[in-house]
Amino acid sequence: MVHEVSRTFGAEFIILDIIFCILWMAFLIRKKYILQWLIGLFGAVVVFLFDYVLWYTIKGTRQIYSLPDFFVNLGDTWGPLLFLVYFSFTYGMIEFSYVAVMFSAKHWRKKMYWTMFLYIGWFFVAFFPKVLPLPDNTIFITRLMEGGRWLQIGMALGGFAAIILFKYVWKPFKSVTWKQIGFLILIGVVVHFGMEISLLSAGIRPAEDLVNVLLFNSLIEFNSGTPFLFIVWTLTKDRGISIGTETEELVFEDVGMNVQENVPLKFYEKKS
Repeated sequence: MVHEVSRTFGAEFIILDIIFCILWMAFLIRKKYILQWLIGLFGAVVVFLFDYVLWYTIKGTRQIYSLPDFFVNLGDTWGPLLFLVYFSFTYGMIEFSYVAVMFSAKHWRKKMYWTMFLYIGWFFVAFFPKVLPLPDNTIFITRLMEGGRWLQIGMALGGFAAIILFKYVWKPFKSVTWKQIGFLILIGVVVHFGMEISLLSAGIRPAEDLVNVLLFNSLIEFNSGTPFLFIVWTLTKDRGISIGTETEELVFEDVGMNVQENVPLKFYEKKS
């Protein structure tokens, strides 16, 4: 079990990460995934409270060893604060909203398209800086998780146990099936594996952490929050906030239009 999780990356990673997050949020709004967008915003706040307030400020297990001059010039207080605001926001917004999209999507094609969008975006953010690197802007951060690992395991077990209990005693959860519970675990693995494999393959995560990080982080890291996110989703999805529909165009379908008649390509797919 890896107790120290570290990253080494440059300022260009930050720029691309922010751009991808903005595009991601824009697509959510375009597809009228308003509740998913709000859950992503909620996720960003939750991650910030853990990353900055708990781990960096209270426990001191989040360590930042180097930052670009932009953050350094802000001082010892504001520099790390602004950096961890960014660090928490992109991670929380994208992962939490992705999982919420998976909750609402009923068709496998929609799940596949959003997963492709996520993985392609993260691999681009991780690998493109190797093509156009910026000099002297290295960031090295670590998180010591020796005690936090047991907290994550406890949260995951407790969260899924709560859903199983609610299934038998609380009306909003009566329709939850064992298959759905298994799907919750799967999407928690898929979303975090996407981040870990892109960081590891690009050399941002240390190569020696390959097996442990992929196995433990992918299985537990986000699944410590997935059941609680599902509880929030179940209690808010029927409150009149738009969650999109199964009939709107998928993420990439609206870029393929028939030039002569300006008709979406999926029209012809239905007729074929």
